[in-house]
Amino acid sequence: MSDVKTTRGFWARVADSFLPTAGAKVLPLPAWLRRATPWVIAVILLWFVVCTLIWPVGMWMQIDLEVYRAGGLTVLDGRPLYDHPLVASLMFTYTPFAAIIFAPLALLPLVGTEIVYTVVTLLLLLFAIARCWRWLGYRRDRASVVVVLLCTGLALMFEPVRTTFYLGQINVLLLAIVVGDLLRTRKSNWTGIGVGIAAGIKLTPLIFIPYLLVTRQFKAAGVATASFVGTIALGFVIKPGDAYAYWLGQKFSEVSRVGDVWSTGNQSLRGFLARLVSPPEATQNAWVLLAAVFGILGLAAAVLAHRRGEELLAVSLIGMCSTAVSPYSWSHHWVWFVPLFVFALNRALTTGRAAMWALATYVLVAVFAWPVAFPVHDPGARAAAGIWMIDWPGDVVTRNNYIIAYLVIAVFTLVHLRRSNVVTSTDGVIDSRNPVVSR
Repeated sequence: MSDVKTTRGFWARVADSFLPTAGAKVLPLPAWLRRATPWVIAVILLWFVVCTLIWPVGMWMQIDLEVYRAGGLTVLDGRPLYDHPLVASLMFTYTPFAAIIFAPLALLPLVGTEIVYTVVTLLLLLFAIARCWRWLGYRRDRASVVVVLLCTGLALMFEPVRTTFYLGQINVLLLAIVVGDLLRTRKSNWTGIGVGIAAGIKLTPLIFIPYLLVTRQFKAAGVATASFVGTIALGFVIKPGDAYAYWLGQKFSEVSRVGDVWSTGNQSLRGFLARLVSPPEATQNAWVLLAAVFGILGLAAAVLAHRRGEELLAVSLIGMCSTAVSPYSWSHHWVWFVPLFVFALNRALTTGRAAMWALATYVLVAVFAWPVAFPVHDPGARAAAGIWMIDWPGDVVTRNNYIIAYLVIAVFTLVHLRRSNVVTSTDGVIDSRNPVVSR
C-alpha cells in the first residue's frame, strides 16, 4: 500500500509541475471555447495528415536533426566539428557543448532518432505551454487542461513551430529550458541555470542575462553566467581543439556558415537591411546602430512588463528581441510567439478587453502557418507556409513579417502597461499567483 501511495505521490508531483492545485485560481474559460477545442485539434491533426500525404518528404525532412546527430558522432569518433560540412553542404554551427549533448543521438539509427525527436519535442512544447499557464496561477482542472491542449494544438500550426518540426530543429527545446527556468512560482537558488545551459547550446539566450541584471535579479544572473561558463569549460575538456576554434578562432561569429545574410529565411533585422541594400556588407554599420535601438526597445518593454508583474510577457519579449537583433535568425527561431500568445489569450479571457483580444488575434494571424503554395507535382518540395513566404509586389512587408510583429508587440507593451500599477520586489521575484491585471 505504501508503494502505491508513493507512486501516486510521485505522479501528483509531476502533474503539479505543470499546473498547481490547492490555492490556485479558476480559469474563466467560455463554453464556446471549451466546445471548439476538440474540433480545432482535430482539424490541425487532419491538416498534418493531408500535408504529409501531399509532401511526404517535405513535411518531415528533419535535415538539421541529421546535422545534430552527425555532430554528436564527431564527438564519439574524436573528429573535428568545424573543418568541413557534416551533412551534404551543411556546417555545424553550434557550440562544442551542443555537440556533446547531441552525442546520444548518434547511438540510435536515424529513423529512431527522428521518432524520439518528434515525440520529445511535442512533449516539450506541451510542457512549455503548461508551464506558462501554471505561472499564471491556475489550478489543475478541466478548464486549464482544455486551454493547454488548445494552445498546444494552435502552436503546432505556428509557422516557427511547424518549421522546427519540419527541419528537426531545437528551438522548442531552448524555449522549454528558458521558460521552465524563469517562470517559477517559487523562489529557487537554481534560477538562471537553464538560461546558462540554453546559451551554452545556442548563443542567443545570452540576452536574458542583461535582462536579469537590469531587473535586479542578480543571483539568477550570476547562476546563468556561471552555468554558461561551465558549458564552455566542458567543451574545452572534452573537445579542446573544437572549443579553441569556436571561441578563440571566432567560428561563432562567421554568419556565412549559417547562410546568406540577405536570404529571405533570415528573419532578423540584419536580414531585413541586407535585402534592402546591395551589397549586404554596406548595411553593417546601420545594422549595429539599429540593433542597439531594437535591443533597448525590447529590453525597456520587458523591464516595464516585469515591474507590472507580467513576467510571462517579459520573457516573451526578450526571446523575440534575441531573434530580432541576432545577425542571422531563421523563421523557426521565432518560437517565442508561443508564450506571447498564452499571455494575450489569458488577458483576453480574464479582462475581456478588446485590446487583448486584438493582440491574441494579431499573434495568431501573423505567425500561423498559412499555406501559400501547393506544389503537388513535387513530393519532395517543402510545404510552403507562413506570411513571410508570400511573394507579391509589396513583399517588403510580408518578407519581414516577424520583425514588424516584434516592433508592434514592443510598442503595444509600452503603451498598454505605462499606466498600470507597479509591482516591486527587493529580490526581483514577483508573486505570479496574484499578477496585476494590466489597465
